[in-house]
Amino acid sequence: MKDATNISVELPPTPPRKFNCEMNVLKNTDGSALYSEGDTEVMVGVYGPADLKENKQEVHEALVDVDFRPKHGSPTLAEKYLMQFIQGVCENAIMLTLHPRTVFAIIVQIMQDQGSLLSCAINATCMALQDAGIAMKYMPVAVTVAIKSEVHSDIEDPTDVIIVNPNLKEETESFAVLTYVFDNVKQNLLCTHTRGPMLPKQHERCLETARGATERVLTFFRESITQKVAAGLEI
Repeated sequence: MKDATNISVELPPTPPRKFNCEMNVLKNTDGSALYSEGDTEVMVGVYGPADLKENKQEVHEALVDVDFRPKHGSPTLAEKYLMQFIQGVCENAIMLTLHPRTVFAIIVQIMQDQGSLLSCAINATCMALQDAGIAMKYMPVAVTVAIKSEVHSDIEDPTDVIIVNPNLKEETESFAVLTYVFDNVKQNLLCTHTRGPMLPKQHERCLETARGATERVLTFFRESITQKVAAGLEI
């Protein structure tokens, strides 16, 4: 764990990871999205609200079932935890009480993992839910940040560097990786996924940096949805 006297700074300006999103890309789904941040790409298909067997129904609200599929093989224990995390985000965001006794089935397929996978998967799921026209309390917005130490010739102690949307190499070089999920209305923090040790001051700085990065994601969300609506009007 890093010493409390270390300075926390942001990484010098580097080209931001490019966002890309194609909606309504899968047939026979109620909504879908192919979403990428940099070289990390996730495909999400949404089904529902769909009928559910009576013995599995919730009387007052819908259920959410997330199926997290890695690029190769079966999900590892860590990937199953990511699946549970995404499911929790969806359960809190979707207006489940509008559809009692039904289920929303969400398939999250990892196409390419080159870092910041969890935030990319959450944002991809959000766009697929929007494509399906599912009523939501808010749109969840996810940002991943990483902290690594850098040694400078003019500073005796290592300096903590915060990286937004790190790639796999940057994640490997970092001592902590955090994914924050905010709402799109007031950018309130909803939940956090952390890996690695850190001090409270480091966590606060990461939170501040991640919250500042949400506007770029939200702008991209708005542009993608606007383009989809405009394309629909042209048909």
